[in-house]
Amino acid sequence: MVRAVFPVQDRHMSSAPQNVLARVGKHTAHYLDVVEKYRPDPERSYHYHHLMINFQILGPFDAAKFKAALMKLASVQPAFRLSFQKAGPAWTQSIADEPLPGFIEHKVFGPETGNWREKTRDLIIAENEIPFRMTGEPLIKFTLLEFPSQNAAAFLTKFHHIVCDGWGILVGLSQLLALYEAELNGVNVPAPAMQPTDYLAIAAAENAYLTSDDGKKRMAWWRDYIADHAYIQKPLAERPQGRLAVVADHLSFETSAKLFKLAEAKGVHFSYLIHAAFTKALSTWTKSNDILVTFVKANRNDANSAVVANFADWVTVRHKLDLSAPLGDIAKSAEHDVSTAKERYLPYWHIVEQVCPVQYFNDFGITPYSFDFMPEFNPKIDFGGKASFLLLRDLEVFPFRLTATDIFCRTTLVGALDKPERKIEIFLIYHGGYLKEDQVRGVLNEMKAELERAAQ
Repeated sequence: MVRAVFPVQDRHMSSAPQNVLARVGKHTAHYLDVVEKYRPDPERSYHYHHLMINFQILGPFDAAKFKAALMKLASVQPAFRLSFQKAGPAWTQSIADEPLPGFIEHKVFGPETGNWREKTRDLIIAENEIPFRMTGEPLIKFTLLEFPSQNAAAFLTKFHHIVCDGWGILVGLSQLLALYEAELNGVNVPAPAMQPTDYLAIAAAENAYLTSDDGKKRMAWWRDYIADHAYIQKPLAERPQGRLAVVADHLSFETSAKLFKLAEAKGVHFSYLIHAAFTKALSTWTKSNDILVTFVKANRNDANSAVVANFADWVTVRHKLDLSAPLGDIAKSAEHDVSTAKERYLPYWHIVEQVCPVQYFNDFGITPYSFDFMPEFNPKIDFGGKASFLLLRDLEVFPFRLTATDIFCRTTLVGALDKPERKIEIFLIYHGGYLKEDQVRGVLNEMKAELERAAQ
């Protein structure tokens, strides 16, 4: 799906105006129409989802200084000031000089509140049930929670996927916490800035390419690549509505370390080993070695360079597995498959529209399987100063619901609080109204067994 993307590099603001206003591209508008269509429906309002990342603030909490740090970051990050407008069928987007009202909310609780963690979880669950309006409100929101009688404080970050992805928000939050530490110490630290983008030029260039000879040739490649697959030949039917559910597991530090060495020996990122195990388990699930998986196409080359940037797009990747090959070889082949598809990238929803148009209008996509790698994020962030921050993983809530997606594999690395070792975590996020937990648990168990065998 095409969404206007921010620049991939950090740079100080140029003389370009901050109040950029431009008409969004065709497929971005399709996305926004779907979001608004289903927003009032409590069973479809996840569509196209928001996420939350939440922290406990360890050490001193100064609300004024935290807000100052947040506003400093917002002043140089366009995603924090982005909003959409609609006039008739046309969507526009703008970047204001300041965040919209509701960007920051500060709540202070007295001793009668009860345990702060329980209250925080209740607030997270309640907030997750409220969908974003795509017009007239900020699409990234921060809520500061203060419990003075318990000497506790936390902040909740809620963001819509159209303006920010999980990777970008983690980089941005790390910078926010560093700015807060600087505010506590009275130090002025300049925040890296991202230049506002001419979205009109992006949309015009995109549409021009799709209708050009080169764009048509590339579309012909995609037809040859996937049009004969069973998913395309038999379009996905909408599943019963159901809340997203999750099964998760982790590999031991020892097994993870062995897999890191195997990935290094094969010359691939370790996530391709997880991806190989996922597709191999899917071959059992689907009774086929011909698997389509949507894979994230990030809008940045350097994981640390884009402070906050919106979710870029999905790329559909076709894997024809040699099930007799060792997992490391399947991972190497998967890397080649992904690179091949990304090199011939076209906007995901343009491919859907051209190859399987019924799915474009129903918004079900063309494959029920997806894969994503999230950046490593240690449970505790400590700058060696007055404050540190603890990721509230045990209070994480997955808010959104699924329609056509069956299983979404997400993997990440987690470090120990006071050790350099890292372990691999695997989440299978699945359609809880269509699939049973024991079915998906079986896929996860098969993945884990494959990875443990490969590490021997």
